[in-house]
Amino acid sequence: MSAYSIHFIISLSLSLLATLVFLIFSKKKWTFAFAVPVIFFILFYNYDYSLLPGITPYLICYTGALYSCFLVLFLASGKKNVLPRENSKHVLLKIYLLFLAQAVCVFICQCFPWAIDTFPLSNADAVLFTVFAGENEGAEEFVWSSFFKQVPLYAASSFIVILAVQFALAYHSSKKNISIKYHLWIVKYKITASDLKTTLLQIAKPVTLIVFIYFVILSVLLPGIFLSSAFEALTQESVNSELYRFHYAHPDSVKTIPPERPKNLITIFLESMETNFAKYTPEIVALEKANTNFPPGGVSVAGTGWTIAGITGKTCGIPLNMPMGVEQYLGRLPTYLPNAKCLMDILAENSYNQIFSQGSSGDFTQKRFFWNVHGNVAVHDIEYYKKTGKVPNDYYTFWGIEDRKLYSFVMEELDSLSKLDKPFALYMLTVDTHQPEGFVDSLCASELDRSLEPLPKSLRCASKILYEFIEWAKKQPWYENTVISVMGDHTMPMLSVKANISLSDSLYWTNFLINSSVKVPVKERQYSSLDMLPTLLESMGFKIEGRRLGLGSSLYSDSLTMLELYGRRVLDSLLRERSIQYDYFLFGKKN
Repeated sequence: MSAYSIHFIISLSLSLLATLVFLIFSKKKWTFAFAVPVIFFILFYNYDYSLLPGITPYLICYTGALYSCFLVLFLASGKKNVLPRENSKHVLLKIYLLFLAQAVCVFICQCFPWAIDTFPLSNADAVLFTVFAGENEGAEEFVWSSFFKQVPLYAASSFIVILAVQFALAYHSSKKNISIKYHLWIVKYKITASDLKTTLLQIAKPVTLIVFIYFVILSVLLPGIFLSSAFEALTQESVNSELYRFHYAHPDSVKTIPPERPKNLITIFLESMETNFAKYTPEIVALEKANTNFPPGGVSVAGTGWTIAGITGKTCGIPLNMPMGVEQYLGRLPTYLPNAKCLMDILAENSYNQIFSQGSSGDFTQKRFFWNVHGNVAVHDIEYYKKTGKVPNDYYTFWGIEDRKLYSFVMEELDSLSKLDKPFALYMLTVDTHQPEGFVDSLCASELDRSLEPLPKSLRCASKILYEFIEWAKKQPWYENTVISVMGDHTMPMLSVKANISLSDSLYWTNFLINSSVKVPVKERQYSSLDMLPTLLESMGFKIEGRRLGLGSSLYSDSLTMLELYGRRVLDSLLRERSIQYDYFLFGKKN
């Protein structure tokens, strides 16, 4: 049984218990009426109806509707009424307008769980960056297809239930000539039985108010962006940061000696891949055990918890703190941290040919700017593959190009790079395991357990496809002189629970290296994306003075990482802090 089913059963049981208690003690202890909405809000505030199996999403709506009926019936006193019918010329128009208002509110309310499931709305840093960073083209087709697949259905089912409740109450009251007097604390409302239309209008008014209040609650509290420390940082003045002042090792100031025989580098960023998914990714587990790995995995600290931020942290040794200073770059970052020195810059100085490949658009969250600014890395995205005839102009699967096809393109690119007279670095970003539930490759779907849910299936396929690529790489002439780094780009709590990972579990992104130049044993560490810059360079044979770069410590060294030194809470606070040092990375300001 899934965690969501368990939560539903618990909430339903508590709801029924609360209702039973209320029925018994309604005259004296009617405040039990508040138990059900509170319980539902707590248990389902961060849950998407679409995550629940079978008809459970509709059961939640029906349970809420039934509870509303119980609440009205048992908080109301009824009596026979023989009053004449109310005469109103505009009753139908008013009813239509109220129903329209209800429909709009219900529709928008259903957008919230869809948005949580599709976007990292629980990550305030990611939301603020995406909103303020400007130019986020490249995901429109996926977003809209996901939206139309989920939201209209759930909105329609919920609205039909609400309509049914109103019509049932109106019909019952008008047919039996029963007036309803509603009294809850200071709230008083009386429905006088009349003809069906007039009674329906009287019922529709409080229902519309209730639906609107629910909409307001979701609008204010979901996802809590305006109460977040990330939003608070936007209003802060720049400070002289302790973190950067004492711990930032600028690559320009640190002596870095390349090896006599340069090693190639292949870096594979696996979308949302975690060590927590081990039971679904046996091939990845086998690769970790056979090569250099860093247990228990990396932690997504502040400013590294979404794709471009995770990549920035891993290659530059600093978080992605934008939109701090949004008024200075007017919502667009054509230079993208120009004064930060990253892995790609260092390799460019050592004459590496560099390519970044991904199946989606490089314009989304301005990845293209990032790779172009640092090391002038060539970006091969879906637009590039269309222009070169690799895929048709109208090709689009999931977020663009599925991973299996992208791996095949990368194989061709590696063949071409290996024939040049310079070392190469190829960076690749997968997408099949992206939220809301991933993409299941058709070639491996038939081999999977049919009882698996969609996300575990996509994880199984991603593990198999990666393993096939590594097996292919082992047969290539460049393999022995190439370091292959495999890292999850970040962790994603709301995605992890779909793989039956508890929200209370600590999450770690996958991290292992093949053909590392450093062969010393690695002990268990607490580390983040910030530590991968010096670790990757040392794995390639570079000698780093002090064994630190950026805010990172090489995981091959005994130097404490920032996570080990400060702990998660303090480090997150320091990373979000607006500082004159980070302003320099952004705008070139002097300390």
